[in-house]
Amino acid sequence: MKKLTTLLALGAITGGLAWAQPSKADTTPAKTTTAKTTKKVTKKKKAKHHYLLVMGHGAGDPGARGQGTTEATFMRQKLMPKLAKYAKKIKKSHVTIYNPIHNIVRDTLVFHKGSYKIKKHTTVIMFHLDATTSAYAHGGHVIIHKRKPTKRDVKLRKVIKQYVGLNPANHGYSFRTNLRNCNVLRKRGIDYSLIETGFITNKSDFKHINKHLDQLAKGYVEAIANEKIK
Repeated sequence: MKKLTTLLALGAITGGLAWAQPSKADTTPAKTTTAKTTKKVTKKKKAKHHYLLVMGHGAGDPGARGQGTTEATFMRQKLMPKLAKYAKKIKKSHVTIYNPIHNIVRDTLVFHKGSYKIKKHTTVIMFHLDATTSAYAHGGHVIIHKRKPTKRDVKLRKVIKQYVGLNPANHGYSFRTNLRNCNVLRKRGIDYSLIETGFITNKSDFKHINKHLDQLAKGYVEAIANEKIK
């Protein structure tokens, strides 16, 4: 049995069983000898779905300004670390963050990379903050690429409503087809959502966002990946 034992050991090292028919010298004589060929059927493991989280603006583009900071800075220094913390806890899918030193809009429209290079089966979620000169504009919403929101969009809207409040102008959803970077994703058939968490120019919104930043990040990641984080 020495030869058979060696083959099995080699199979274990390489990550699978090495099946081999033993020679006469390896077998003990018996009254009846039955030769069987066993085929091991291995199912290909299904790849985890990929969610790509994108922080808005950056790479020289500050985005909206308000409350002593900029949209690009707040997204990268405050929200992104929280999102990254909860993204690591997701088990059923793969959640990554677009290189924060880049601006996906610039990468796409200037260098013809960015959204042009994202794989078609990836889901892209972009994070932004609104701005206005009006003192009354407040609340967040989800920009969608289909007239009817997806189940994910419904969940994202619920998170915004719970921790910041909804923009009364659109009641939580905004169907847009005039955003150039998003149009690249839409025309390539890539699923996406763009989240406007609230107004950086509104003191109340900004206060709520900072107060509930951890809950917002957790809620967002759970809604995006469709998985509860323990």
